[in-house]
Amino acid sequence: MHRNLEAAAELVAERRKNISDIRAAIAAQEKVIAAGEQRRQAHTLQAALGDVAAKDTLAKLLHEDIAAERILADLRLSLPQAERELAYAEQAQKAAEAEFRRTEVVRLARERVAAAAEIDKAFADFSAAWSKYETIGRALFGVSDDNPNQIYLAEHLDGLLRLSAALPHQPFFDLRHRHSFAAIGGGAPLAVAEAAFWRLPPVEEVAA
Repeated sequence: MHRNLEAAAELVAERRKNISDIRAAIAAQEKVIAAGEQRRQAHTLQAALGDVAAKDTLAKLLHEDIAAERILADLRLSLPQAERELAYAEQAQKAAEAEFRRTEVVRLARERVAAAAEIDKAFADFSAAWSKYETIGRALFGVSDDNPNQIYLAEHLDGLLRLSAALPHQPFFDLRHRHSFAAIGGGAPLAVAEAAFWRLPPVEEVAA
């Protein structure tokens, strides 16, 4: 896909150069024609008086001026065609860019779904570890000594405060501050939600 985009860009550059070259050639021929009358005038008197060399020079200059006018006319005719070709090339480049973006979206979205699947796997592993952690916490609470501050002890033995402090700052900090209204849990696995959002084929759900 990169090659198509590069080829389209190269064609646009080529078409623009063609137009630049044609316009430069038009300007050059216009200078030749503008100077033609002055060049011929220097020999018209001698030619009128019968000077053969002056007549030959005048004929040569006239021939050159006529050729320059013909070339100029052809160049002016070619310019609109060159401009149309540039427009077609620019349209093709835009189409190639749009196709490239669509392809990149699909490629990157698939990579993101794969990353989301890794997160889902990590969540599943965490859930299993957390279940074990909670079970051990309840056992610890059951064998701990009675004391007047049993509620305080229970709050610490459930481990949630330590879990909160151990969470990575991102993305949980952003989730709490930017999306405090968001529901916690109950939705599809992240990889499934990502695939649906980017309109990719559905992926298998990771068992929790």
